[in-house]
Amino acid sequence: MATNQQKGNCYLCGVELGKVAMKNHILKQHSDPAGEQECCLIKVEGMDKRYWLLLDAPTTASLKNLDDFLRRIWLECCGHMSAFMGSGYQEFPMSRRLSAFTEGARIGYEYDFGDTTELLISFIGRTRRKKQREAVRLLARNKPIEWKCAKCGKPAELVDTEDMFGEEPSCYCEACAKKAEVDLDMALPITNSPRMGVCAYEGELDHYGFEEYAKCNKK
Repeated sequence: MATNQQKGNCYLCGVELGKVAMKNHILKQHSDPAGEQECCLIKVEGMDKRYWLLLDAPTTASLKNLDDFLRRIWLECCGHMSAFMGSGYQEFPMSRRLSAFTEGARIGYEYDFGDTTELLISFIGRTRRKKQREAVRLLARNKPIEWKCAKCGKPAELVDTEDMFGEEPSCYCEACAKKAEVDLDMALPITNSPRMGVCAYEGELDHYGFEEYAKCNKK
């Protein structure tokens, strides 16, 4: 079973906070009034709200920039199609600028129209930043959910994709997966993503783990 409360790390200073407190922290501590770029502050959540991201991107960036980032950190497995949608399932063009969305706007996003992963995207503020190389910047992310092995209670390594339909997915350490006769060809690695265990998603493009980030940016 996973823990219920899912705090996250600020990727700019390392502080650990909950979702709401993290938004306030970003606005208070990490908005640069002198920055060249006016940005949208964006919250992205999975249907399981324990998965969340806080991002910023220039108002001149497009939904395609956001789509590319979401694929890398959370979604990409087989090159599936994706779409951003407003009320009434109105699909937005990928070329639409973020400036078109006012503070408080909420839109939907779907990746893969077969085994669909749905996300909720909220535009929660405006900030400024110094010019960045990448359009979309990760500001904060939920800490990985602590999935436990269904048999021994130790940290899980695999999710059984053939048993994903209960309240929580069936997760195992490798040793217990073999004992439970889980088809290892149908098992997938634990990932910090709402697409965990779906299709062929293994998180191989996700290089945004906080520990790795901290090491790369250690001065």
